Amino acid sequence: MKNVAPGYTILKRYGRFKNACWVLENGGEAAVVEMPMFSAKEKPPYERLKGYLRQRKLRLKYGIVTHGHVDHCKTLPEFRLNFPHTEFVTHRSMLEDRHFLNIMARNPHLPMQAWNQGSFRLFDEVYEGPMWTGTLGGEPLHLIHAPKHSYTDQLLLFRGAMITGDWYLGDLRDCNALVRPEHKVQAIDQAVAIVRGLRHHVHMLFSGHGDCLYYRVDFQRMMERSKVYH
Repeated sequence: MKNVAPGYTILKRYGRFKNACWVLENGGEAAVVEMPMFSAKEKPPYERLKGYLRQRKLRLKYGIVTHGHVDHCKTLPEFRLNFPHTEFVTHRSMLEDRHFLNIMARNPHLPMQAWNQGSFRLFDEVYEGPMWTGTLGGEPLHLIHAPKHSYTDQLLLFRGAMITGDWYLGDLRDCNALVRPEHKVQAIDQAVAIVRGLRHHVHMLFSGHGDCLYYRVDFQRMMERSKVYH
């Protein structure tokens, strides 16, 4: 477990891809971000989260994944089943993404009627526009739909920090070409415009995997440097 910043904790980095399971918290409320795959020797992330919440007397208000790749969302159905009173939020693009739907279809714990209809729903709220806003203990929490690494990408903004999923930042080129170069640039520009409109000072950037933790960041400069084509 690692305390990364005020209100940001990494429970553990899981599985062969070492993806983090994050807990954001404020005023007695919490959000879990990323629901990773795990190895047979690891305690499941949803079980570890239960203990963390119980110990700190936190209510899990939100469940969020940054994008629909297997190392970030594999255990989403298990989280959904273990935390039935939590609000799971995503962008419409997630439910339209074939790769994500195939991952969910292979999960043995997922009820057949899970495609956001019937008695079981993967997500409680599906937003359509570029941004969704909630609160943790009265503190705003924002999701920004900004496809760069995948068309399902969501950036998470909370308390001066941003979890960027698998966005490659600075002069690093993305590890895949799933998103067209012009769409990557549009996503970066939109993220900058939204943050500016919110008058939110972003000074920390954290990867979804928890392996890249940037402090005292010039957000706009980092975003401009990230406009790298394949």
